[in-house]
Amino acid sequence: MQEGTHPCQTLVLIVLLLLLFPKTLGDPALPFGLYPDHGGRLVNLPPTIKKVYATTEAGSFLVYSVEPDSITGWNRGLSPEIEFAILPQYHSLPTLGTWDETFYTIQLDAVLEQEPDLVIHYAPVDQTNIALVGEMEEALGIPAVLVDHRLQALPDALRFLGQILGREVRGQALATFIENRLGQMKNFQKLQMGYAPIPVHIVSSCDPGHFDELLDLAGMTEMAIWDNQPPLPDFVLIMPHTISDPYKAIEREGHKRIYQIPAFPSNWLEPGSIFSLLGLEWLHSIAYPASYGTELAETYKAFMEVFFQVNVTPELLEWTLRRSGISY
Repeated sequence: MQEGTHPCQTLVLIVLLLLLFPKTLGDPALPFGLYPDHGGRLVNLPPTIKKVYATTEAGSFLVYSVEPDSITGWNRGLSPEIEFAILPQYHSLPTLGTWDETFYTIQLDAVLEQEPDLVIHYAPVDQTNIALVGEMEEALGIPAVLVDHRLQALPDALRFLGQILGREVRGQALATFIENRLGQMKNFQKLQMGYAPIPVHIVSSCDPGHFDELLDLAGMTEMAIWDNQPPLPDFVLIMPHTISDPYKAIEREGHKRIYQIPAFPSNWLEPGSIFSLLGLEWLHSIAYPASYGTELAETYKAFMEVFFQVNVTPELLEWTLRRSGISY
């Protein structure tokens, strides 16, 4: 594997950028008039955007990482894990609900009461969501943008939000962090191209195919169903709290490599989440423990500090990575 920048070196670079270009330099005037979102829609943005409503939890995390002051509320009540990752002054923001292609729990009156300048829909770029963003604009009377939620598009999403929220330098710094990690993983994956995809089985409530983007990037393929006879999947990955203590039953079926998917402060394998970067690193580290030279624990600590200003203590690290197959 080619040697790359250590996560701590990247962290130092980002901190220097943020010190040289503090938040007070933000809030430049945006281009007045039509502005293209990731779905190719031309959106008439206001000249200054101070407050936004993000339609999904993943979108709220993304916006929070770029400009926490712009968040008008959360999509659901904060769990203890998520609350730990959010600075205390943002804990009491109202619950506004979710609006995507699956869930409609939005409280329209509560959203309008917050008077957001913009709606941000962080979702797949397809005809369903392009149409849905149009519905949002009509229902709320507020401009709405569609932002591509793929992991590979995350640097562009961060730069896009940095620009429209007046936090260009912050968005650029976060995008650089992501690009550095994705670049190192891409270089590593090139070395594994001669190998067949690694079969894995995921114990979760999600339909088969839900995790395909990350599995493809990690050189893996999902075995959705098997008859308890060889060939068995190389790995069984278990979503925390999916079922009570499933390990013994799975071990009786002959599986040896059974790992719990890390989920602090949110599921690392969830598509469209900024935490999926950590999920991809984790998949590489369990599949190639001898050759994948990245220290996942250090990347995790740097990620949480850069994106959430959270200091990951040794106790929190142990709790997050328990039963995950990682030595630290």
